[in-house]
Amino acid sequence: MKTVRNLIITILCLLGSVPSAPGAETAVAPSGRAAAAVVNGAVIFRDELDHFVEFALSRRRGAGRKVTDEQKKRVERQELDKLIAMELLAQAGEKLNPADLSKKIQARREAIGSSVSRGGSVVAPSEDRLNDTARRDVLVDAYLASRGIDAIKVPETDLRAYYEKNKSGFKKPETIAVRHILVKVEKEASPETQAEARKKIEGIRDRIGAGADFAVLASESSDCASAAKGGDLGEIQRGFMPREFDQVAFSLKPGETSGIVKTHHGFHIIRVMERHPETVRTFEEMRDFIEQYLAKDYQRKKVEEIVEELKRAATIDIRIQ
Repeated sequence: MKTVRNLIITILCLLGSVPSAPGAETAVAPSGRAAAAVVNGAVIFRDELDHFVEFALSRRRGAGRKVTDEQKKRVERQELDKLIAMELLAQAGEKLNPADLSKKIQARREAIGSSVSRGGSVVAPSEDRLNDTARRDVLVDAYLASRGIDAIKVPETDLRAYYEKNKSGFKKPETIAVRHILVKVEKEASPETQAEARKKIEGIRDRIGAGADFAVLASESSDCASAAKGGDLGEIQRGFMPREFDQVAFSLKPGETSGIVKTHHGFHIIRVMERHPETVRTFEEMRDFIEQYLAKDYQRKKVEEIVEELKRAATIDIRIQ
């Protein structure tokens, strides 16, 4: 059910808002903790909501973005909507009385604990919160499984229609199979050092012109790690090497060798072995990718429908403004 769990996390932020109860006022739950919402009698506590809100806002701040009061309010409502949706799904799962519930909760609890430990900077949740979260996750997974979420299949016609509509995005760029010889010289090197490096690469170029084996010369003389493979860089596309390299390399025909090319790495001699023009990947090549993408989209829509269905039958009291 890992796939379903990941799906839940991804899509709950897209679920519609729950309207506030008319005349709702700030209330205090029996434990003394303030309530953010009450869902069919179950309390979503304000401190739990604050925990998720702060985490969401910290990600925005970490990206260097300022958070306005209006944005904070919007994030608060989005996080509350997620918690309400999770509570509704968990309540529905509780009615199923899933098999091996305790064992599954313990496994989920351990998984959450491991995730928190790896997070480093994340504040460890209390034991009660850890147990509650694990239980809720297991119940949500059980209910969504009972509704066939992870059994959704995308029709073949939809796969092909998506491919045809988005074919331009499935292009495989032009590539070349290339070898090179590099005489490395630092950008800040003195004129004398630059001249010495150029003299060396010119000597190598003369030997190539006289019929010396390119791969052997690369193995003997190149300052690139590819020297171990006779200068073979494999099959590359534009952008893998510096712009000056690309301009020359992609203008060569198979078997042709360049003159001396200067980049910020130093001086190069390039030989193109093969050229592969730009093509469009076939449907068969893209089928698995498209199927995974559309399956997630179908699952997202189905979960949204399920949550809306549960909302209509629920009593939800929003306790925040």
